[in-house]
Amino acid sequence: MALLTNTCRADEVDTSIIEFSPGVGYFSFDSERNLKDDAFWGMGLGLNFSRKFSALLHYSSLNRQSNQASAAKSIDIQKYHIDGMYFFNTDSQLRPYIVGGFGQIDFDKTQDETIINGGLGLYVRLTPKWSIRADMRNFHSFDESYNDQTYMMTLGYRPGSGEKGK
Repeated sequence: MALLTNTCRADEVDTSIIEFSPGVGYFSFDSERNLKDDAFWGMGLGLNFSRKFSALLHYSSLNRQSNQASAAKSIDIQKYHIDGMYFFNTDSQLRPYIVGGFGQIDFDKTQDETIINGGLGLYVRLTPKWSIRADMRNFHSFDESYNDQTYMMTLGYRPGSGEKGK
């Protein structure tokens, strides 16, 4: 029984797999949207399954002006997506990664579009608890066939003991 108890304790999952990641970025809209490109803010909640794989639920928001002179109005934009990330060079402090996911983008709560995204990034481990990620992605709208790009930087924080190992 003591052996079983010690084995179970060694395999316990702790809060170190969780990541909170506030971020900022730049949104480059498809020219067909008639929206001005602008900065945005976002927040992510992730799970790090291993050094190679993680998943992130991301929310971002921006308020944008229309490019059309006849429709010069402010538009609230919110984007939600869940992403999977695959990291390379996992024994290093600098880790390139690929990312892909799906979600939704809402314009003024009147137009919702289903989106997929894919991109490349670089993860920098600062300490076991702190990291920085920078990536660029293409977001494709299934509903309207638009392609938007984002360039984003996030600051990651892992509670508990943080990332295990080096």
